[in-house]
Amino acid sequence: MKRLALSVMMLVLASCATHKEAARKISSVDRDLTGTYLAVADYGKGHKGLDKKAIRIYFAPIESEPGKYNVVILEYVDLLRMAPSYIVSNKLPFIAKMTGYLNHITDTAAAYEAVPGEKENTFELRPLVVSGNNIVVKPDSKPRILTLSDKEGLESALAGATISGSNESEPQEIFFPSKDDGKKVGLQYKTAKAAYEKAKLESTWRKTYLRGPYLSQYYRRDDVVLHCTGENESAAGEFVLGGDKYQKMSAKKRTAMFTHPDSAFLKGNFTVTEPRDGMFLYHPVDADERSAGILKNKIGMFIDVFDATKSLHQDVVELLFVDSERPTDFLMYYEDPKNGEGKENGVR
Repeated sequence: MKRLALSVMMLVLASCATHKEAARKISSVDRDLTGTYLAVADYGKGHKGLDKKAIRIYFAPIESEPGKYNVVILEYVDLLRMAPSYIVSNKLPFIAKMTGYLNHITDTAAAYEAVPGEKENTFELRPLVVSGNNIVVKPDSKPRILTLSDKEGLESALAGATISGSNESEPQEIFFPSKDDGKKVGLQYKTAKAAYEKAKLESTWRKTYLRGPYLSQYYRRDDVVLHCTGENESAAGEFVLGGDKYQKMSAKKRTAMFTHPDSAFLKGNFTVTEPRDGMFLYHPVDADERSAGILKNKIGMFIDVFDATKSLHQDVVELLFVDSERPTDFLMYYEDPKNGEGKENGVR
């Protein structure tokens, strides 16, 4: 009798486990999330800094695993403060030489994998990290939950959706505004939305390896610090310290020129691999220990945050090196604006 009861119990448990696994597999979403979206990061009251910030999110399908996505989340800097530097760097370089060029576009950057969640219309977002020569989901990481709206007639696939936070340093919630949802979006989102719409800008995650050259700051064309060459198996990168006048600068002044101070010390040759679509790793070949260490756990991605290719025939791609476990600890380089949209010195 005890044996029968035990067998029944095991069958029930097995059934429950099978049901849970089946539920997870069939929990799918009836819409394609591919694309780029503007959203609001809501940190809540009492947060040091802005309570609400503008967020840019990119979704790219994983072709070998239908229903899953590679995801990049960028948090914009204060756009009202950034605007003067952007205009001066672009239109008034003679002033920028005195006041400084633009070198901060985003405050945070991180990469994730999104998989369908156990509940309908949900996805689990877990950070992507470097493991040897691969890019993998961080083991045992607490997921951020993307919950899609079930309303009809939505403006976009993510309209009305929310993303939860997974730790105290993240926003309490990221939400994708939808008409009549009653949520206050804040000035930063309104500014970003107006800027992209009025200037007819896009924001694009480029999936191919883009040769540069790349600069320390936006439009500072006399300060090339990274050469990207080759493609596919022959892709490579060479970091240089800049021209003589920059090498003679004090360390304090030089580090202040970059998005991240570590960039001031990168030097050497690296080979480049692409473990995931549009995500690159730099492997030291002829580089000092410090340079190799800076890039060891970082994922390289080519993103045109303010893509004016169609509206202004202007294409300046940013090359980011991201550590998803430390979203504020990213490096950023700026493509030479005279690069002919990558056609003269590279490939798109």
